[in-house]
Amino acid sequence: MSLFDSLKEKAAELLGGAGDKVSELTGVDLSGAADQATQATGGLAETGQGLAENATTAGQGVVDSATTAGQGAVDSATTAGQGAVDSATAAGQGAVDSTGAFGDAATGLAGNAIDPNARG
Repeated sequence: MSLFDSLKEKAAELLGGAGDKVSELTGVDLSGAADQATQATGGLAETGQGLAENATTAGQGVVDSATTAGQGAVDSATTAGQGAVDSATAAGQGAVDSTGAFGDAATGLAGNAIDPNARG
């Protein structure tokens, strides 16, 4: 039983008891008024239940939006990080290639300067 149903039942119980006491003291039958008040209380309880359900639904929408935004941020950071790794790898490979070419040129120069077949 929901909180709103419990409140509705308690209000009906209290109104019924109060109506009986007033009828005993005054001789005026208030049973119709108590019924109307009970119906109004039921309407309020249903409205309150609807508001609670709407608030829950809205809260879930906020959670879903935040989750989606967070996942987007993670995806963007992952992509940016991978781009940085790729750039660093390419730069490192370029340095290795340049050093290799420089080493090959230096070896060629040294080989030309010293002739192992020279007699002298």
